[in-house]
Amino acid sequence: MIIAVCLDKENNKVFQHFGETKYFYLYDNEKNVGNVIDNNGFTHHELVPYLKSLNVNVVICGGLGNHAVELMEANGIKVYPGAKGDVLDVIKKYNDNKLIADFSAIHQCSHNH
Repeated sequence: MIIAVCLDKENNKVFQHFGETKYFYLYDNEKNVGNVIDNNGFTHHELVPYLKSLNVNVVICGGLGNHAVELMEANGIKVYPGAKGDVLDVIKKYNDNKLIADFSAIHQCSHNH
């Protein structure tokens, strides 16, 4: 399973807006390895197909729009919004089944898609 965490590269914490993230920390649960990738220049509406192409199964992020949630669900990607803190700590919580999704972090989009 591949987990993508929105990354604030400056402090290794969960970036708080999916659509504006510049980096992801990709973690492979089966191989127990992770690496930092950039968003490849994609805009917010292109990120979900990009992550799908990387075989991502789970996205952990701060906030995101309802349209991104719908796209991820349609592509079989599970979403954990409302995450905060160190990326590696958040992944450990997920692996220990202790990460709680905060769906109040999902907002209505104020722009057109």
